[in-house]
Amino acid sequence: MSLRRWICDVIVQRNVRFQGAVVGRFLATEAKNEDIDITTADEQPIYSDEPQYQEKLTKQRNKSRLSPRDRNVLMGKPPYEQPIEWYHNTVRYKKRMLGRYGFEGNEEPVGFAWPTPEEVKILQEYERVAFPISLQERWKELEEKKRIKAEKIKAREDKIAEKLSKVDQWIVELNARVAKKEAEMEAARLRKERMVEEIRQHFGFRISPHDERFKTMLEQKEKEERKKKKEAKKKAKEEKLKSMIQKMNQEQETDSTKPVE
Repeated sequence: MSLRRWICDVIVQRNVRFQGAVVGRFLATEAKNEDIDITTADEQPIYSDEPQYQEKLTKQRNKSRLSPRDRNVLMGKPPYEQPIEWYHNTVRYKKRMLGRYGFEGNEEPVGFAWPTPEEVKILQEYERVAFPISLQERWKELEEKKRIKAEKIKAREDKIAEKLSKVDQWIVELNARVAKKEAEMEAARLRKERMVEEIRQHFGFRISPHDERFKTMLEQKEKEERKKKKEAKKKAKEEKLKSMIQKMNQEQETDSTKPVE
């Protein structure tokens, strides 16, 4: 198609649309200016009780286009007027409809919702097995458990309060232990430095700690130190034993000098 032909078609289409719009407006203006005789209008609206007409009217009113079931649920009515599925005839479903929609939920008498004598016996047997004690006894058990729990909480709180009261004492003891440990470490360091200095004086020159002679002499010095410490400990134990024996002898002498009553 040539460009010239295409331009002509566009112009023709525009002219046709313009003419249609002008004609439509003209006819609308003529209709507005036309006089209407209201005496010829029907006084009664067209209305029919025929089922087909009513069904058609109901469909026209349903602008939501929902299914009958969903529309009934939306309007607060039972979803189905007649049973459709097999479970719609069960007692469980009818009980649900009765509880949700009241007497409009089903056409059965209300008495169908009550349990049968067999169901009552089953429920009684279940309660007897599941709840063997009475409500009063169960209440007493709960109260006893509550009391025991409160006592445990009180005992734990008292224990925590007692420990909190000893925090200051524990801090002092901890600081004392830390100071003692630091003093022992410092004493060990000084003792090792002294031993190293004695070894160097023994050789008469500065010897490397990695030298085998230095290691041998250091091990010998450590053995001597352990031996001295052991002897000092043994001597202190003997002195303590002697003092205990002397104390016992003095007590016996004191008892022997007392006059017999």
